[in-house]
Amino acid sequence: MRKIIQDKNYFVFRDSDGVLGFTIKSYEGQQLNPRLLFDENGQLFLLRRPGQIVLLDSLAADFIAVLEKAQRVRFLETPEDSSEIIRQYEVPVTKIESVPLSQDQIVFDDDALWPHSA
Repeated sequence: MRKIIQDKNYFVFRDSDGVLGFTIKSYEGQQLNPRLLFDENGQLFLLRRPGQIVLLDSLAADFIAVLEKAQRVRFLETPEDSSEIIRQYEVPVTKIESVPLSQDQIVFDDDALWPHSA
């Protein structure tokens, strides 16, 4: 069963060009053909690279409305202890049907799976 990391410590904003942006902690390795999927229940999944799936938790309804119309979003990865941007990339957005998840699929301690970049 594939594990999904739940990230509760991200920041969401609307950039000056109107694009919805997400600041997340940096993960090891470059992103590879990333995608953002969101379902009808408001769950957001960043498919960062093969084998790395990040569930972004509790997006506010105002941002869901913006996401409904978005074709792409922007991701900025930063170390947990700094505001330095390690990498920035744009990601296409796809709305999908509901994704049922069981609690044993969700990992809360991501250090064991994907060490952070230094």
